[in-house]
Amino acid sequence: MKIGIVTDSTADLNQKILDKYDIEVVPLSVNFNNEVYIDGVDLNAKEFFIKLKEADKLPKTSQPSLKSFENKYNEMKDKYDKILSIHVSDGLSGTYKTATKAASKINNVETFDSASISLGLGFFVLLAAKLTNKLNSINEIVEKLEEAKNNLLLYFTVDDMEYMKKGGRIGKAKAMLGSILNINPIISISTETGKVLPLDKTRGKKRTTKKMLELALEKLDKTNKAWLGFAHGDRFNDMDNFKEKLISEVNDNLNYKTFTTRISPTLGCHVGPSVYAVIILNLDFIDNLI
Repeated sequence: MKIGIVTDSTADLNQKILDKYDIEVVPLSVNFNNEVYIDGVDLNAKEFFIKLKEADKLPKTSQPSLKSFENKYNEMKDKYDKILSIHVSDGLSGTYKTATKAASKINNVETFDSASISLGLGFFVLLAAKLTNKLNSINEIVEKLEEAKNNLLLYFTVDDMEYMKKGGRIGKAKAMLGSILNINPIISISTETGKVLPLDKTRGKKRTTKKMLELALEKLDKTNKAWLGFAHGDRFNDMDNFKEKLISEVNDNLNYKTFTTRISPTLGCHVGPSVYAVIILNLDFIDNLI
């Protein structure tokens, strides 16, 4: 049985990976002053953050249309026996619901709510794509993805909370207080609820980095095999410095693979340029998958 994998543009997987595993993408879109750009098609991450600096108004995002999903599934039907469509957290976007509605109209299409974003979603998509060569049914793959949810940690920090405030993710008072006191939140996306989950708040970059390292090392201390993801908006140096520090401190027995990316324009609208994120998937529950 041949199983096809579909995701959306918030998965933050690079084109090389998408091509290697024949992963299809249904993109979201970004609206700058009534000009609509298709995420990853008309507008890449580099171009987006340049436009964001110049914008006088926060851009808006739109999920893919029902027709976009129907067209993609129909396009794939001749190539695949079944299709698994994996998407950004239902707790953060309506994308999953729209994909599920489209799937209900077409035979042999299943949907999966990643309850995550960025490389959290991306790791589930990549895992599913790899498992299509090992497992014979979508149900078996979905079982492994559900298990992966218990083994994923995604968290991030931002210097500027204004974007999260405007997007309704944090309150105005918290954003103002954070700015005045130089407080950096450390925020996770819960794979139980698929929603924003505050983990900690620290004052100053050094303390933030220290706490983020502690969280990563605590997670990695419980595994021998992992994918390590690092993502940023327009904050490459801080992200890269963190990556180097973490890798220098991980256990010598850890078997790992790293992934580095810039977040998609769609996610950038909601968290802004000052974000960097850490994504860890413990892979001990899967044999021979690094």
